[in-house]
Amino acid sequence: MTNDFSPYFGTDIVKALQQARDEQVAALADLPGAVVHARTFSSDDPAKLGWGHLKRIMSEEGMVTLRGADEATVEIAKEKLSDFDPKLHIWDLFMADAEIIRDVCGTIVQGGRPDGVTRISDGAMTPQKAQEVQAFLTDQGVSPFSTDALLGKLFPARLISLQNAEGKVVAAGFAAMTHNRHSPFYESAWVGLIAVDPTLRGLGLGKYMDALCNLVAVDELGAISTMEFVAQDNAPSRAMLESCGLKQVAAKSVVMFSTSTDRITK
Repeated sequence: MTNDFSPYFGTDIVKALQQARDEQVAALADLPGAVVHARTFSSDDPAKLGWGHLKRIMSEEGMVTLRGADEATVEIAKEKLSDFDPKLHIWDLFMADAEIIRDVCGTIVQGGRPDGVTRISDGAMTPQKAQEVQAFLTDQGVSPFSTDALLGKLFPARLISLQNAEGKVVAAGFAAMTHNRHSPFYESAWVGLIAVDPTLRGLGLGKYMDALCNLVAVDELGAISTMEFVAQDNAPSRAMLESCGLKQVAAKSVVMFSTSTDRITK
């Protein structure tokens, strides 16, 4: 590894968010209401965390995310963060327990992946290779995490990626344990950063990747359930999650409060 290698990748804003979250991991790992995320500051219990904490982050970074929030919490957040005139970016929450994941996703993975692609082994997933995955994710409109976060150096996590015969990254996904012992989602894994090369879409590779990441979450990370987030207007992704056994959690959502109308990721 060269001395000028950086674990951070993306726009200046994204790199600053990655670095800020990486540096906070130790502090957030046992802080009530905090989520050990790798990009935007997130909370799964803002009342427990304290609205003052979220206001400070909004002031410094211009965005915070509430994970698994009900309608009442979102309304309180609108009032508490009103000075920032925030724009809301909303994703629905989908979840499944480990038994369903092993049954449904296990069957999908056993069915095999498309010919010509192979999984990059854990041994071959070097920081440099992880940086290739960062670039691939960015090209697909998915904002990546730092290589340290992707490689599980900061919290329990697995980066899963597929490559073609020429060694080019063609699909990626991620699973991580991001909720601490104070969380209502403790021992649940977050699955995300799912992306597929546009030239290989329509072959079931996205479904395979999503199933594989969910299976890794329960079998390798020991999660009792998994969660994923999907935009309300993203019908293909919603269908993919449902085909992997995940169901929408009623009256719960993931909401980013941002001073910008632009989403930093899909």
